[in-house]
Amino acid sequence: MIKKLFLLGLLFLNLNSCSESKKSTSDFKFEKGESSLELKIVNGNDYLTYNKPIRTDFKLENIDPNTLSIFGAGIKILTIENGITKTEINVPDNYLESDTLNIKLRFEINGKETKTEFNVPIKREQ
Repeated sequence: MIKKLFLLGLLFLNLNSCSESKKSTSDFKFEKGESSLELKIVNGNDYLTYNKPIRTDFKLENIDPNTLSIFGAGIKILTIENGITKTEINVPDNYLESDTLNIKLRFEINGKETKTEFNVPIKREQ
């Protein structure tokens, strides 16, 4: 009986640790060598909401923020501090054909132009 409870406890801990590691990864991350760029939605969601300004941060590692260009509907750059480009995204309800915002990014890594894009889901507020 004790052996079964012990195995059940180990199984629970293992499953719990797997779900925790999934929460810490980001779907909006670009990595190349020691350089990386990550989009973080400040409210903790993994989506945006139509007609609602939402704070987002683009965190840069080993990328000069002065070379960063961000293209996408409703994106407004607020400030650049300590390798983080703080933005606000407010996508109008009737602006997109699909419920996905395509954010295109252009920047330099070691003097070479690099491009990537993130496809961020957008939901309607209920």
